[in-house]
Amino acid sequence: MSSPDRTSRTYLMITACAGTFAFGTLVAFLGSTLPELRAKLGFGMEQSGTLFSLLFFPQIPMAILAGPVIDRFGKKPVLVAGSLLAAIVLAIITTATSYAMLATLVFILGLGASCINSGANTLVPDLYPENPSSALNLASASFSLGTVGVPLVITLLAHRFGVGAALLLVAALNAVPGLLSLTQTFPHGLSKGGLNVGIIGRALLNPAIILLALVFMLYSSLEVSTGGWLRTYLEQEFSVSAAKSSTILAVFFALMMVGRLIGSEITKRMRGSLLILACAAGAIVGLTFLALAWNVNVAIAAAVVCGLCYAPIFPTAAGIASTYFPEIFGTIFGVLMACAFVGNITLPAAIGFVARNSPVRTGIWLIAGSAVILFVVQTIFVRQERVHPPGMAVPSK
Repeated sequence: MSSPDRTSRTYLMITACAGTFAFGTLVAFLGSTLPELRAKLGFGMEQSGTLFSLLFFPQIPMAILAGPVIDRFGKKPVLVAGSLLAAIVLAIITTATSYAMLATLVFILGLGASCINSGANTLVPDLYPENPSSALNLASASFSLGTVGVPLVITLLAHRFGVGAALLLVAALNAVPGLLSLTQTFPHGLSKGGLNVGIIGRALLNPAIILLALVFMLYSSLEVSTGGWLRTYLEQEFSVSAAKSSTILAVFFALMMVGRLIGSEITKRMRGSLLILACAAGAIVGLTFLALAWNVNVAIAAAVVCGLCYAPIFPTAAGIASTYFPEIFGTIFGVLMACAFVGNITLPAAIGFVARNSPVRTGIWLIAGSAVILFVVQTIFVRQERVHPPGMAVPSK
């Protein structure tokens, strides 16, 4: 709903979706442009891997720092700053003349990306407090569109007009949420009188928040590990061509977009915590069949199940988290994202360690094991939620 001093929530939701879409392009752009950047600047595969770390590592502290700023001053300053910073840095990357310059710019880009992610995702619950999980699933579908659709466009542009034109397109897309935000009036920060350290301490020690942090960490480890190792698994175990494995991976991510659109509707009809529980169970089934797959068709079917089941977990969990201590959701979201990034880093690396001496299939069992732990954690959360619903977690003032 809109108030006289605030832009219509429909237009603000468009801005939030533009933000999640932009963040999706930033997650995907490096993988889409690395071959051209390597050829232009003359660096190797090991340095390529370092660029991914430089993009994601700064997002951990920035997510934690941006949270209190959002709670105190609102989402607009963080979203505008992140959007315009990302656009400027991407434009400058087109002029990079050395690997050192590129690496520095990618690090700065990670800071901007984190601000876009935090600003866009924390705006949505303010707009739809009656059902934030449903709205966040819709916004996350825009993220998935950015990760799936834009790389295809980038590849076509890079081949036809060069990598510079492709990067300028991504820069323009990242400027959109910031420019839209400048024309709009956002909801005010909920911690108008300043941040209450006591409330923050109680929130971070709240059992529901701790369980949701584990959900974020485990879910992120599932998504990144499956996305990162699926192609290698298919090529190693079933001698699938690189082109076919790339197509299967693209379908996996596209199905996550579809799953989030479906999740947006399902959360209007059932408790979000139960949807996450069902999705965790589905992920266990999908990953078990993926690990046991006796031919490529079974593996593809299992990947389809995984994509659809993974999809609603993150946005639904974020929506649930926003109902606990809503006045400091920015701070809570930052901590949850930091936990997610820990999951992004640890499980894929563990699979890589295992795959040095064993088939990747063994690593897929590690992902399945993480799904089982996610199911157990979510079962505990469902019971916790029944005993202590969100309203009971908000301290009285």
